[in-house]
Amino acid sequence: MKIAVDIGISQLKKHGEELCGDSIEVAVNDDIATIVLSDGLGSGVKANILSRLTSKTAVRMITQGAELEEVIETLAKTLPKIRGLAYSTFGILEIFTREGTARLVEYDTPEAFVGSSGSLKPLKRVRQDIGGKVIHQSMFSLESGDWIILVSDGVLHAGMNGVWNMAWDWNGFSGYFRSKIPLVDDALACARMIADHCNCLYGSYPADDASIVVVKVRKPRFLSLLIGPPCSRDDDFRAVNRLMEGAGAKVVCGGSTGNMVGRVLGRPVRVDLKSNCDRVPPTGIIEGIDLVTEGVLTMAYSLELLRTGVPVQQLKSNGDGASRLAVLLLEADNLNFLVGTAINSAQQIDEGSSRIILKQQVINDLITFLKEKGKKVTAEYF
Repeated sequence: MKIAVDIGISQLKKHGEELCGDSIEVAVNDDIATIVLSDGLGSGVKANILSRLTSKTAVRMITQGAELEEVIETLAKTLPKIRGLAYSTFGILEIFTREGTARLVEYDTPEAFVGSSGSLKPLKRVRQDIGGKVIHQSMFSLESGDWIILVSDGVLHAGMNGVWNMAWDWNGFSGYFRSKIPLVDDALACARMIADHCNCLYGSYPADDASIVVVKVRKPRFLSLLIGPPCSRDDDFRAVNRLMEGAGAKVVCGGSTGNMVGRVLGRPVRVDLKSNCDRVPPTGIIEGIDLVTEGVLTMAYSLELLRTGVPVQQLKSNGDGASRLAVLLLEADNLNFLVGTAINSAQQIDEGSSRIILKQQVINDLITFLKEKGKKVTAEYF
């Protein structure tokens, strides 16, 4: 993986409507991130149906390997008619993280903004006629620090008949966000900032649906997690060595695991009493390890935090072991689980077996959740 991407989405629905007429679909599979933004004809329920049909069909076909021509021809044939028109604009962005390249396809939608720092990058857009639709396609390379912004036309219309009554076209918008985007690292925060500004220009009564997708390109993040001691003590050094030689952040889960790591590395293990909370035990401190936590309870609570969608900023402010683990899991792109299969001899056999089953279930659930988020996850057992 040459690059990684963070994707932020924010939308405004037209004032007085229950649904936004724009739809956004995102799919991250293997080394490809696919994003489709579609704007249905009109607003409200009918526009939402058109745009959702467009975005979902496009993403499904692209992720299943369909060619662009087939996708667009299918859309032209299947979109329902409104006032005689089967009409829904769309922008399709595919990012190939292994190669560090992207393909952008635009049909009757505002041109995407691609840049680095506070400057725009010129794109060579090739005009094509596919299925009776005139599209523009471009291929370009991406590097860490680059960004891409997709918008629906409701973003560029903000300010028209608004409280400020100002012209807010493609150039006006690009001038605004180019001065802001280098200052905001988080893609979601950047998308929300743009949406809030558009809402202000509309006087808090949007006259059109407005959608923003912000893509931030960065270097991939790696994470190695050692969970439990190996079944054989002879493998202790090998397990710890795999942890320490792994790229990126390093996490140790389990009290006995932490003691084993400290023994192998010849480093003291200390308890961080400041990290204690009602639901999970305090974290530990080992030099060279980014996070040392208790085992099953902490992992299970971390999984609960991930599933309920607690915002990253809140997780970072919590400070307990489960929240810190959740942050590291969310921020990593490539994760390697190093799982020891030893049973704690201090526990009864039945209880120990139950804990092993519970631990493995939590690990499996974590891996499944992370893969569904588009992350690359591997597991090794000792």
